[in-house]
Amino acid sequence: MRLLLIKNPGSRAGRGKRLWDLWEAGLRGAGAAYRGVETTHVGHARQLAQAADDVDVVVAVGGDGTVNEVLDGLIQSGDPTRAMGVLYSGTSPDFCRFHRIPTDPEQALRALLSGHVRGVDVVRIAHGTGDGEQTVSHFGCSCSLGMGAAVARMANRSRWLLGDTLGTAQAVVRAVLAHRTHSIDFALDGDKLTLTQVNHVFVVKNPFIASGLKLDLEIAPDDGRLYFVGIHGFGRAQLLRSLPRFYDGTITSTENVIVRECSRVGASCSRPVGLEFDGDPRGCLPIDVALLPKALKLIGSDHG
Repeated sequence: MRLLLIKNPGSRAGRGKRLWDLWEAGLRGAGAAYRGVETTHVGHARQLAQAADDVDVVVAVGGDGTVNEVLDGLIQSGDPTRAMGVLYSGTSPDFCRFHRIPTDPEQALRALLSGHVRGVDVVRIAHGTGDGEQTVSHFGCSCSLGMGAAVARMANRSRWLLGDTLGTAQAVVRAVLAHRTHSIDFALDGDKLTLTQVNHVFVVKNPFIASGLKLDLEIAPDDGRLYFVGIHGFGRAQLLRSLPRFYDGTITSTENVIVRECSRVGASCSRPVGLEFDGDPRGCLPIDVALLPKALKLIGSDHG
């Protein structure tokens, strides 16, 4: 098994690098054939994963941003034979939690070396870039419209100081206080739906959103399910009162929240609406989202 370790030196504000020696010593001790490359800029992990045609497993060594880039690069490569592994050194392990990939460093290494591979679903998203162009990406967790981009932007700036949970919580409160609603046209598996006074929308493959936020949904990594969750008609005070429901998952059973199982979601709006997926701001509407069943070979995952 030949491995490429794509290592993000900025993970956990640089503290993630402390684990590199442990993991590489473990790989050498196991006689694994590997090489490591450090990323130098946003998008570099995606480029490295897409071009890694001489290995069997591409390993994301970093946080959820690195995980997303490696996943996207592997799917963009069009090569179904290569698997993805994760040695997690970030702050909000939503991808690992959902796929039951250990975040304990030694357990994570054992899971990687196990060779246990499963096919898991990923999601393709075509979206606006903000300059009138469209691009195509992929994600493994969720995307959100409305407050999500602002929350991700503010949380990413403050997590290093406040920690993951508190950094995200303060970003959510600030985004609620500043947010404005939108009227958005959706297509859910081709069925038209227009929502006015939209506060927030999730398109979800993973019920763990970020830093303890979650949605109460029956969903598994390889079940071919995608969910649309639309929140509309809430005032700021009602949103603030509802915040605990985002932490226990029960926001999905609240009035003015629409939950639909689907495999494809389109969305457009006459005004600019920001987009976030897998923890980072990514552009804007319009979007076309489609489920790709078992499109990724994931190593170390246990969801049987």
